Amino acid sequence: MMTQELPLNIEGLEQYQSKLAGSSSAWLKAFRQKNFDQWASLSMPTVKDEEWKYTSLSEVVNRKFQIATRHQLIEDRQFDNYRDKADINVVLINGVLWGDLSNLKHLPQGLKISTLSETLSHGNTEVQDTISKLTPNDTKAFLSMNQALFLDGAYIQVEKNAVIEPLVHIIHVTSGITDNTVVFPKSFITVGESAQVSILESYISFGPVPFLSNAVTDMRIGANANVTYCKSQAEAHQAMHVGTTRIWQERASTLDSFSFIHGANITRNNLSILIKGEGTNTIMNGLYGLDGHQHVDNHTLLDIQHPNCTSYQIYKGLLNGSSRAIFNGKIYVHSLAQKTNAYQLNKHLLLGKDARVDTKPQLEIFADDVKCTHGATIGQLNQEEVFYLQSRCIPKQMAIQLLSKGFIDDILNTIKNDSIRGKLKPLIVKKFPEVKL
Repeated sequence: MMTQELPLNIEGLEQYQSKLAGSSSAWLKAFRQKNFDQWASLSMPTVKDEEWKYTSLSEVVNRKFQIATRHQLIEDRQFDNYRDKADINVVLINGVLWGDLSNLKHLPQGLKISTLSETLSHGNTEVQDTISKLTPNDTKAFLSMNQALFLDGAYIQVEKNAVIEPLVHIIHVTSGITDNTVVFPKSFITVGESAQVSILESYISFGPVPFLSNAVTDMRIGANANVTYCKSQAEAHQAMHVGTTRIWQERASTLDSFSFIHGANITRNNLSILIKGEGTNTIMNGLYGLDGHQHVDNHTLLDIQHPNCTSYQIYKGLLNGSSRAIFNGKIYVHSLAQKTNAYQLNKHLLLGKDARVDTKPQLEIFADDVKCTHGATIGQLNQEEVFYLQSRCIPKQMAIQLLSKGFIDDILNTIKNDSIRGKLKPLIVKKFPEVKL
């Protein structure tokens, strides 16, 4: 019998673990148990923890959760409007890969897609080795919980020298659940040497149901590879989303990443990129659009361990109502990482009088031959600009919308992939159909 007090109260956990153990290989069973023991030894982070001081989890800790047992899509019509048949769609319902909803029968040469549980059970040493070496970052309790309790996930492999033209769209759908359900979306992506691929990973739900999404994505990018990766979080406003994305980037590779957040009531988004080779190029851009009482906490870490690397990061937030945003972006330059060129900027536009921002761009530099800059801005619309547009017979409300759109488009237009950009723009337009001061 399970007698220890766990960080999160989950009903029927012992029976669920027995079911997992019965269907796992020896390696996967040991991996789950190791992570469960780590999770059981931890406490949920509180506002007393430096990395969580602006985000309270009391609302989560005081609830009793249950793990999703149904893995069936019930919102077929809404989902069809979201999916583009021209993409390579990889659809997971409550953490389980659904082949019938995906289109995986005629994949381009050099692309392999399978369930993550099957990959781990069959002893894929590259995946096992990468997962064990990636750092846990600031969401350690949630990471251990995900790796102990995930049922399935998606494994995406792009082989060496492969060029994948269609967009690979991983769609995590939370559907058919009851109140206070917890789901564990999980993906592992490996991109071989000199390969090219564009990936959009979306998190969506349609019903007004409170739930916890504890999501983990791990990625390994081989030498000279070129990857475009975007994470889009558009879950219901009653949800809480804790996302952990860990990326291992090797020599002379290029990563163009984008984080897009406009769903959930509370979002904690952790992105950690580990630079494990010389001459890499890394772009870390993001946009979050909030209204009502939404709360978004973005933490990013770029860990540069090798010389001659470049990075560029701009995160923008558009806040309406009484929403709140936190940004903590750290760039860590090791002593060996000479000739590093790193740029970081965080900008916020406050439309709501009660909106609030806490921002903390950070540089930790232990090399002496580098070029690193960072900055942050928080402001409201320039009333002179609003007045100028009004003097040109543009109504005040439309003037506000135009200026807000300019703020948004500036960052969205950094997305080079037309298919990804085309999917994100309608979401943010729906978010602010009528901007009010």
